[in-house]
Order: sequence, then structure tokens, then C-alpha cells
Amino acid sequence: MKLICAAMCFILVYVSFLTEAHSAIFKDSDLVRVRLKTLDGRIEISGQSLRFQNLENPFRPVAIPENTKAEVRLLEKSGKVFWALRVNGREQEHLFTNQFLLIQGEGLRIGAQALPERILLNHQKKSVDVVGVIPLEDYVVGVLASEMPLAWPLETLKAQAVAARSYARAVMEERKDKAYHLESSIMDQVFRHVLHEDENDPLIKKAVQAVRETQGQKLFAANHKVLKAFFHSDCGGTTTTAKNVWKSGVNTGTAIDSSCPLNPRAQWKLTLSKEELGRRLRVPNFLSLDLVHLGKERRVQAVRVAQADGINKNIPANEFRQLLGFQELRSSMFTLKDQGHSFVFEGQGYGHGVGLCQWGSRSLGKNGANYKNILKHYYPLARLK
Repeated sequence: MKLICAAMCFILVYVSFLTEAHSAIFKDSDLVRVRLKTLDGRIEISGQSLRFQNLENPFRPVAIPENTKAEVRLLEKSGKVFWALRVNGREQEHLFTNQFLLIQGEGLRIGAQALPERILLNHQKKSVDVVGVIPLEDYVVGVLASEMPLAWPLETLKAQAVAARSYARAVMEERKDKAYHLESSIMDQVFRHVLHEDENDPLIKKAVQAVRETQGQKLFAANHKVLKAFFHSDCGGTTTTAKNVWKSGVNTGTAIDSSCPLNPRAQWKLTLSKEELGRRLRVPNFLSLDLVHLGKERRVQAVRVAQADGINKNIPANEFRQLLGFQELRSSMFTLKDQGHSFVFEGQGYGHGVGLCQWGSRSLGKNGANYKNILKHYYPLARLK
């Protein structure tokens, strides 16, 4: 009898918890949904005290208290897609309907990758997005630990924390109705989940300190909205505006950094054969390339591609970089030499050049500037509050 009562109490508490899940995840402004990876329709996950639930239909929980290995797969029957859950290799499968499956537990992992304690699975046809659900400040720690060397000055880390938090908040508002707010890659901000045991590491402690000492602080644009605070590795000597790169965005001013050429990767060269360049640009029969600049701007605004059919095609510089590879054509501050069978790109800087320059902020931090000074330098038209 006691066991039955205990079980009933557990179910009531659990169902009460689950009925709040949708609002807690999709409406809580302090929870970031970040896409960690996209997999095919079969996922193997391990952890302790695992709990699985439909997000829209929270009355079918499966609670697994012991150490668990679970397999989740997509199952299609009669035109409907189901989540099929098998625990510890047992034959029985639990079926879940609806778009999302929420998994909670301790020590969650997919393979060797550590995950937050809450993840949301979202199926897209035959693939599955694995979305971490994370408190905003924890997310900023994970960005800081991924985007900037933690041995750099504390004030530099604090400036980066404010920029990352501001960017996240702005994008969360833009994508509030989407299954996830942010990518965990350079497409938004690089992020890795920081485990609790990692916080004993002195460098991780430094990241946590930088986030705590700036907690809640964000940059605001003149329109009183949270600023989508872009940042990059190396401006090459001067930053630019978002409009020059993406043809849209808030102008928060620009900065000059004479220290950036000190970056060991500041100067670079890329040589590509005409055939390889045509393959990457998806224009196999192009004739020549010309660089388009805006006024006296040192950065390339676009690249004009002359094709064999007589049609010229203008490719925006950021798109051109993406086609050639962001890691290879490191910035839009470059020159071009046509050597007949190959093209040589020579440039400086690393990244799009908008907002905070990480190498420049390192120099400012080493020279005694505090994080507010650093932010004012890179976002002179924005307000910190």
C-alpha cells in the first residue's frame, strides 16, 4: 500500500512538473535554446535519472532512475511520425507523438559529447535537431570558453561576455517562435557545454567570474532594443559597420586598432587555381574577377565575376568568403592578383570586422582598459546597461 501511495505521489508531482514544461521552455526569457547538432533519425543517449516526455502532451512520462543507455529513433506509420524509445536494449519501445521530445537527466551524453541537463529533440523530416535548453548565464560561460582564450585579461573576457550576452538576447527575440534560438557554431556563437566538474579548472573559474561580474549587462542600440553585438577575431586595423557587410543592421560606430597586426595570424595569403576557384564559386566558365570597394573603404564590398557568356555577377564579399571558406579567405580586407592559371588573395585580419575585435580588445585589456572602456571603443554609439 505504501508503495502504491508513493508511486501515486510521484506521478502527481511528475505530471504537475510536466504540465509546466511548455511554458518553462518556450516562454522563459532566461532559457536559451541552442542547436548542438543535427543527426539522422536514430540517436543513442546515455545518462542518469533520465526522463522523457512529449512537450505538447505531457501526460506520458517515462522515468528511468538508474544509469541508462537509451535509443531514440523516428518511426513513420500511416503517414504519421513517432518517437520510438528503447531503454537499455530492451525489446519494448515507448512511443511518443508530436514534434518535440524533451529529455532530462544528469550526465547526458551523445557519444563522447557532454550535453546540458535538458535537451529538446526536434524532428525535421528524417533528421533530428538536438537542442540544448540552458540558462542564459550558463550559455554565456560556454560561449566565453569557446570564443576567446581564457588566459587573456579578465577585463577583455568581461567585454566579450557582455557582447555574447547581448547578441544572444537579440537573436532570442528574433527567433522566439523557432525550435531553437542559436547555432552552436560560427554561424552564431561557438558554444560548448561546460560541466560542473570543469569549474574547478582555474581558467573556467575565470570565465565564470567574467560572466558573474557582468551578470545581466547588455548593450542597447539607439532604438532602445538590445544590440545584436557582433564580434570577430581580428579587424586588420579598423572595424566596419554591419550594413557594409550584410546590407542591414544597426550602426554602432567603428574603431581603429593599430595593435591588430600583432596577431600572429593577421597576415595571410590564399592561392587557388582557376579551376578550383570556379568549382567553389559554382561558376565553372568564369573569365576574371574584379574587386568592388565602397568609397575609400579598405574592405572589399563585393567581387564582380565576369562569365564566359558575357554576364557579370556581383557576389557580396561575405558570401564570397563563405563560398571560398571562412577559414581560408579570412577577411574581406584583401587584394587580388591574377596569375593566369591561378589567383592569389593577400589580406589581413580574420572575420567580418563588425563590432568587438578580439585581438584588439586583448591589447586594450593588457594596457589597463576596463571592460566598459573596451565596449565603448568598439560600440561607440551603443549604451551599456
